[in-house]
Parts: sequence; structure tokens; C-alpha cells
Amino acid sequence: MPLTLRPREKLFSYGAKNLSDAELLAILLGTGSAKANAITLGEKLLRQFPLSKLSEENLQEFIRYPGVGMAKAARIAAALELGERLFAPVSVAKIIIRNAEDVLSQVRDIADKRQEYLIVLYLNARHELVLKEVVGMGSLNGLQITPKEIFSHALKTPCASIIVIHNHPSNDPAPSDADIHFTRKIHEAGEVMGIPMTDHIIVCKSGYYSFRGDKKAK
Repeated sequence: MPLTLRPREKLFSYGAKNLSDAELLAILLGTGSAKANAITLGEKLLRQFPLSKLSEENLQEFIRYPGVGMAKAARIAAALELGERLFAPVSVAKIIIRNAEDVLSQVRDIADKRQEYLIVLYLNARHELVLKEVVGMGSLNGLQITPKEIFSHALKTPCASIIVIHNHPSNDPAPSDADIHFTRKIHEAGEVMGIPMTDHIIVCKSGYYSFRGDKKAK
């Protein structure tokens, strides 16, 4: 495999968020087997154990899976536990999202980023935050984010509504034509799927813009 396509090299060059699930799992596996490289092994493992079912409860099945064994299974289990410990406070705190200010408290870190980030908050029927996901990085035009990429997480969670947020490195929160078109497309998809997009918020250092019409900071 060319050096630039290897998962570890890609991680350091482009960041972990730009790796596929199989590539991230390949890094944990370290090596493949006699019949498959680490990425192929990761892809096969994910077909049998999707991310939603990848848990320590399946540790013994990981160990018995061809090409995995005890050491690789232990690394996967350790990574899963670290992830649970990292995000446990979110589920315990029951963060309520009712307005733009509540949203901003979750995404302030992207306001001054030099690159655009697209984040989606997935909420249950009680307006509790059940998942915060970075769906993509780069301009909305460059990313070409589709409704499928946003609502696939909504179907897995599941959730009752979503809020979309992205930042403007230009420090101007006013929506562009591309932002308006994107908002309309995601809104229409949500209506069809029964998972409404209750707001799309653009953030930057100078303030924010809420498509729902919440107070817009200048």
C-alpha cells in the first residue's frame, strides 16, 4: 500500500476525523492477517460488528475472529472504554438544547477555526442532546454533504430532531447562497423522513446567524 494511503500516515497528514471507520479500526488492529491487510480486516470486522454493536461485551468473539486474537481484541476493548469514559458526562448531564444560546455552548470551539466545520446535534423528543457529530470539514460547496450523511446518524441514534451548525472563517455570519440552498435541502429531507431540522446556525468570532430566527449577534 502506498505510504500516503496508510491509515497512520493519513491520520497525521489529515487528522483522525478524515479517516473511515475501517481505517481507524485498522490503526487499533496494527496489522492484518495472512489473507488480508489491516484495512480489509477492519472492514470485515465492521460488517459483522457495526459500530453500534462494537462493544466489550463481544470481546470473546473478537478474540476468536480470524486475524484478530487476544492482543488486538484488547486494544479495541481499551479504545471503546476510553471513548465511553470521555463521553459519559454528556449522557449523565442530560444537556437540554432549546435555543441558539444552548447550541452555542456546545460549538464555541469552532467559532475561530480557519477551516469550516459542519456539526450536527441530534436531539430526542425531550430536547436532550443524544449525539454531537462532526459530519465534515471544509466549505459546504467543497464538502458536498448530502442528506444521507447527516440523517444516517439520526436513524442509528435514533433521534427526534436535528440542529445543524457550521462556522464561517471569514468572521461574517451572514448566510451565503450556498448556505441557503443547503439549509433548504436538509430541511426538505428532514420533513420527508419525519426528523425535522429545527435550526441551522452559522457561527464565527463576531457572532452567529440562526435560520430559525433566534437573536442574531452582531
